[in-house]
Parts: sequence; C-alpha cells; structure tokens
Amino acid sequence: MNNNVIKSVFFAAVVLVAGIVAMQVVYNNVSGSDAEGMAGIAPAAGMAENMGDYASDAMENMTEAAGEAYDATTEAATDAMEAVEGTAGDAMEAVEETATDAAEAIEDATTTTPSEEAVNAAEEAIEEAPSVEEAVEATEEAGEEAQDKLGM
Repeated sequence: MNNNVIKSVFFAAVVLVAGIVAMQVVYNNVSGSDAEGMAGIAPAAGMAENMGDYASDAMENMTEAAGEAYDATTEAATDAMEAVEGTAGDAMEAVEETATDAAEAIEDATTTTPSEEAVNAAEEAIEEAPSVEEAVEATEEAGEEAQDKLGM
C-alpha cells in the first residue's frame, strides 16, 4: 500500500481521537462543577428576555430607513429629470431662436438689394447659430448634471 495513504489514515484517526477527548473534557468540566449544568451558560448578547424587544426595534428601524431611502431616491430622480428637461429645453430654445434669426437675416438679405449691412447681419447670424455639436454638448452636460444629482 502507498505510504501517503497510510499517513493520511493515521492523521485522520489522531484528529478524531483528539476531538473526542476534547469534547469529554469540556463536558466533564461544565456538568461536574456547575449546579445548573449546560443551562447555566448565558447567551453572549446579554439578557435573553429582551431579545424580542430588540428584534422588534431593529425591524422598525430597518423599515423606517428603507422608507427614507426610497423617498430620497425618488426626490433625487425627480430633481435630475427636472434639471435635464430645463437644460435641454433651454438649449433647444437657443438653437431655435438663433436659427430663426439667421433665417430672417437671410430672407431680409435676399429680398432686398444686398447691402453691406444685410450681408454682415446674415454672416453674424450664421456665426452665432449654435452647431449641432454644441446642441449635443449641451444635452450631454444636462445628462452629466442629472447623473451628478443622482450620485451616479
């Protein structure tokens, strides 16, 4: 037979015997010297008669904390949505207003004799008009603000 198998079986037997001896020593010390025996061992947490009250209080506290967490999350989500709507709405209004101004300037420039002022006004309106990239950037900023308010 393999030497390793013999060693393993011998070690398991030693551990088993040591465990049985340790249990006997503990049993003899507790039941032999204490008048109450095993019943005299007190719970580690303290008084056992108040455990029901402690459990009830803990349950009430957890329920209250869960309600407060729900309320805070709902409020943060509402604030974030309002911030996104406000920022996106402002960006859209600015784009529409600038586009309208540019269209009016171009219309004025094309319906009348082109003067230097009309051409300058049209060029200025086109330069001031926000690009699609700026509108996307404003929307992304609104999203980031919403995430910040939600704590994401």
